[in-house]
Amino acid sequence: QGFILLDDVACVGTELSLLDCPHSNWGQHDCSHAEDLGVRCSPESNTVMDSSLGPPVRLVDGESTKEGRVEVLLNGQWGSVCDDDWTDRDATVVCRQLGFSGTAKARAMAYFGEGHGPIHLDNVECSGTEHTLGQCARSDTRIHSCWHSEDAGVIC
Repeated sequence: QGFILLDDVACVGTELSLLDCPHSNWGQHDCSHAEDLGVRCSPESNTVMDSSLGPPVRLVDGESTKEGRVEVLLNGQWGSVCDDDWTDRDATVVCRQLGFSGTAKARAMAYFGEGHGPIHLDNVECSGTEHTLGQCARSDTRIHSCWHSEDAGVIC
């Protein structure tokens, strides 16, 4: 209810305040309250990652915060990861980056549904000891032979 103050907020993820993120002018929007959003913070995943270690990662469309389709933020746009060579080692790194420990399982073939944005990564090759997905070797981010039916997922 009431005024809608912000729209088109485009945080990179390293900002210290929501107000540091690019956004439309105060009160200018093309939204309804049906598009209101919220967040749930947890001690495990509410840390600012060093952007020099690679792009932010999130899990989408899982039944809990510990599972979902893997998406990374590159060039201000969330995109999926192709499941070519996607293994439990890669899943372990994603879970570690998000603050989870323990066993991690890789899921392939759009197990958590197909993404809608770009496909940012393909042929990710983690050893399993890295702290972030950005530290893993991978092919050129612009070249891939994937469809969203091959989106990678994890269960942490």
